[in-house]
Amino acid sequence: MSDKKITVLKFGGSVLRDKEDLALAVHEIYRHWRNGSQVLAVVSAFYGTTDSLLEQARSIDDNPDPEALATLLLTGEATSAALLGLAIKRAGIPSKLLTPEQVGILTEGDPLDAHPVAANIDRLRSELEKAVVVVSGFAGIKNYGALTLLGRGGTDYTALFLADKLNARCILVKDVDGLYESNPSDSTKHPRRFATASYRTTLKVGGELVQEKAVRFAESRDLEFEIAALGTKEGTRIGHPDDVFVEFAHSSRTRLKVALLGCGTVGGGVYQRLVSLSDRFEIVGVLNLDPEKAVLNGVAREHLKRDATALIESDCDVVIELIGGEEPARELITYALELERHVITANKALLSTDGAKFEEIADQFGVTIRYSASVGGALPALESVALAKNSNSPLSIKGIINGTCNFICDQLASGVDLESAIEKAQQEGFAEADPTLDLDGTDAAQKLILLAKASFGETIQLSDVKRTGINNLDPAAVRRASHQGRNFRLIAEARRTEKGIEARVQPVEVSAHDPFATTKGAENCLVIETKNGRRTVVRGVGAGRHATTEAVMADLFDLRNLIGNQGLKSYYREAHV
Repeated sequence: MSDKKITVLKFGGSVLRDKEDLALAVHEIYRHWRNGSQVLAVVSAFYGTTDSLLEQARSIDDNPDPEALATLLLTGEATSAALLGLAIKRAGIPSKLLTPEQVGILTEGDPLDAHPVAANIDRLRSELEKAVVVVSGFAGIKNYGALTLLGRGGTDYTALFLADKLNARCILVKDVDGLYESNPSDSTKHPRRFATASYRTTLKVGGELVQEKAVRFAESRDLEFEIAALGTKEGTRIGHPDDVFVEFAHSSRTRLKVALLGCGTVGGGVYQRLVSLSDRFEIVGVLNLDPEKAVLNGVAREHLKRDATALIESDCDVVIELIGGEEPARELITYALELERHVITANKALLSTDGAKFEEIADQFGVTIRYSASVGGALPALESVALAKNSNSPLSIKGIINGTCNFICDQLASGVDLESAIEKAQQEGFAEADPTLDLDGTDAAQKLILLAKASFGETIQLSDVKRTGINNLDPAAVRRASHQGRNFRLIAEARRTEKGIEARVQPVEVSAHDPFATTKGAENCLVIETKNGRRTVVRGVGAGRHATTEAVMADLFDLRNLIGNQGLKSYYREAHV
């Protein structure tokens, strides 16, 4: 059994108004998942869907059959849950969608206002070991298999019931950042937000926010839970004996000003996310080598800038560098840090040589540099290594950290020649126009340098990494291995020894039962072993626009929450005094 904590996230119709809100839900799931939690997402229907379906049913029969009505209303939840599952996978995160029958929430009572009494917890735990699990909210089954509902707002009940059975943290994600003493939309009263609230107070003032039946269940089980908004660090903790109000404005009101350098495949994805999150981020400018191409890809002309230096000097809080290469990226990152701009980058080539220098400059000028996207795309590689280091001393890190090579190896195994496999990887957005650094193992070696630094606290050079790429793999040998149930994979490994850190990148033939053998396409996989014998396996898509965009945006959200209400330029400096 895993020692990872479990977080249950409930998404209601107030935050999932339509499919355009799915990306923000994915951000919320990803930030918990990449920080070491197993995540169970409990999903309501999109806003207004249940009322629309109910109206359709009553247009046919004023008193519809309860079981038929339950089946109809559940189609709303089934649709939003399935679409969220697809959005999670598109972002490069392993996901598993479970139906009410598979979750097995057994209910009693009124089929339209039932109470859960049991669930298939073993199945849930098993699936959570492998992926983010998505389930439809407010639904259960009778002992003879008929579908039932848990009443209006019953997704809250589902989330709390499953959290109780899983011994998990539960966050009810709402369209407000916590429980208020009165409706926060009433600007004339300026109501206060609770940091903690008792069950009694929640029942008194939270009637429109959280289902009463769900709160009474939590109280009966002495189950604490949280009410929070998407993308926020803190909300209101429900179940604390004392009612305590927040003393300052919440960090969710912080709007970061962002300068984007580079608007290609990944930069374009980041730009679109920033546009859709205009209440949280302000785009102060976008630099692209080909402005007209950027416009054709959807960048507004008013956002385009031609002078990178002037853009960095403008009134911005964060500079996102997605130009790639060494120059002018090195010069621009250095200048941004010296001007007290926080920096987010995916430039593993530059970080592998200049990372320590950038960290020193950032510390000197009281800002931060973040680079989760530089290793593994959506795979939370650096975060997982940091968690392992905090709990134990890592002994080795080993994995598939180049999705392009993994994709090509699978193509070779299927009978495609190397040239065609490369071309297909480029068409799918997994390979650059010049894939040399992927094929010869350089890309994986650069990422391994960053992982080794995060894991062991020591800097190794590119020349220290023994490298053999896949450019000389024999396609016939790859196909033969596949027919025998074995797979070729480009494996990167760093290990602490008595002589120091040993690091290598090389193609390895692995057995069918090896976790690397089941790592398909552009997926990445990292295995971390610690001195106490603990072995952690994490997976995620390591290449492509959506996966890398998700990692960049996660860094941006984390930065926004860390800065909070303390001031964009003062947070880091005060934290280090």
